[in-house]
Amino acid sequence: MAKPLQEGDSFMKELRKILMSDPLVFTMNVHPSQEPFVDLVNFDPDIVVDPSLSNRSRYFSFVRLSVANKLSLAKKLLPKGIRFFIKEGYRPLHIQQRAFERALQRVKENSSNRDLDHLMAEASKYVAPPDVAPHPTGGAVDLTLIDANGIELDLGTPYDAIPQETDNATFFDATNISTQAMQNRQILAHALQSVGFVNYFTEWWHWSYGDRYWAVMTNADHALYHPVSEQELLNLLQKA
Repeated sequence: MAKPLQEGDSFMKELRKILMSDPLVFTMNVHPSQEPFVDLVNFDPDIVVDPSLSNRSRYFSFVRLSVANKLSLAKKLLPKGIRFFIKEGYRPLHIQQRAFERALQRVKENSSNRDLDHLMAEASKYVAPPDVAPHPTGGAVDLTLIDANGIELDLGTPYDAIPQETDNATFFDATNISTQAMQNRQILAHALQSVGFVNYFTEWWHWSYGDRYWAVMTNADHALYHPVSEQELLNLLQKA
C-alpha cells in the first residue's frame, strides 16, 4: 500500500493545471502517427475492461498500441491483487462533439457570465473540446482500480461524476474525499505517471499519452496522435 498522503503531498503537484480549452493545447503541433489501434479486451489478463459503455461505440475499448503497452508496464507497479479497470478508450468524434455541446449548454444554463471563453473553460472541465479531445486520438483512457474480487476501490467519486456536482471532488488533488480515496489516487498516479501518462487534473480517472494535452504537459515538441474517425481507426487496425 502506498504511504498515506501528507498535507500538501500529491503526485500531481509538479504539474501545471491547464484546461483543455487553453490556447496552449489548441496550438500544439501534431505529427500524426500511423501507429495501430489494439483492443484492450484480452490484451492483458490484469487489465479488465468494463463493458458498460460498449453501446457508445464498438471500438470503446480500443487504444493505440503504445498506450496498451504502457498500461501493461504500469500494472506491474500496482499493489498485489489490484488491477486496472478500463472504462473507456477510443471515443468517436461525433460522440465527443455531442458531449461537449451538452456540457457547454449546461454551463450556459447555470452561469450568469456570458463570455464565451469563460463558458468554454468551464465546459472543458468536464468534456474536452472536440478539436483537442484526447479520446478520439486513441491516446486516452478512463480507468479506475479493482481488487482481487473485481470490486472497484474508493477513489472519492464515481467515475464520470460532474465536477460542479461534487464540489470539485473529481479533481485529482481534491481534499474533500476520504484518506483511503486519496491513497488509492496515489496508487493510480504512481503507476501511470511512472510510464509516461499524464492526468487531466479535473478528472482523476482520465489519463493520456501522445495527444496534444500530453504534449503540452510534458513540454514535448509535438503531439503524436490526432483525432481519427472510426473508418481511419479501421484502416489502422488493418495495418496492425
